[in-house]
Amino acid sequence: MDIKSSISMSSRHYLSVTHLSAAALFSQRAAMLEPVLTLGDSASNEGLREHTACVITSIMLSVAFLEATINELWADCSEGFDPVRIEGLQNREAMATLWRKSSLKRSTMLEKFELALELNEKPGISKDTNPYQDVKLLIDLRNALVHYEPETVFNFSCGNKDKSTEHKFDKKLRGRFEPNRLTGFGNPFYPDKVLGAGCALWATASAVAFADTFFEKLGLSCIYAHTRSTYGV
Repeated sequence: MDIKSSISMSSRHYLSVTHLSAAALFSQRAAMLEPVLTLGDSASNEGLREHTACVITSIMLSVAFLEATINELWADCSEGFDPVRIEGLQNREAMATLWRKSSLKRSTMLEKFELALELNEKPGISKDTNPYQDVKLLIDLRNALVHYEPETVFNFSCGNKDKSTEHKFDKKLRGRFEPNRLTGFGNPFYPDKVLGAGCALWATASAVAFADTFFEKLGLSCIYAHTRSTYGV
């Protein structure tokens, strides 16, 4: 008599950790390149291309990390995955139902974070201070890069700045990080001076700070905790 048996195995990959790893890698690479490159030097051309690519990629992946992080939490509740980790959530069953049957998946990323805290009767993240403000600006910057529309950017000599034509990112991002050192007097703040290593490092740090605050308020461990020393976050 032949006896046949089969074993079913399942696994779950958390892409948020992969996104965080890549965002940290690209931001750190940009920080290494910026001091050793020279604008206008043909020998630096390839390095300048890599530097810009690293900065933009880090910005995009920092936001992708946050989006994957909150989607993974809602999906874990919906599918009952990692029950030990999520058992402390007061209303995980309500979260599961909402994820499966409502239009929640079409909500904005920040709305998903806010609703998770609200459903579990936890204090919200203040919208008037950091890390919320930094992440809101990070998302705005990511959206401007992904859905780019050409626009005229004015650059004024010292003392002649016209506030009425000041770019929105000039107003909101200036002072939050070191400007791109591979720029000069003739470069406008956005996008030239924004897209530097300082911005890339700020993007990653802001995303992690927001996620840390969220999980602390929720009373839940974060799945990226073991990566801190490795990724430098």
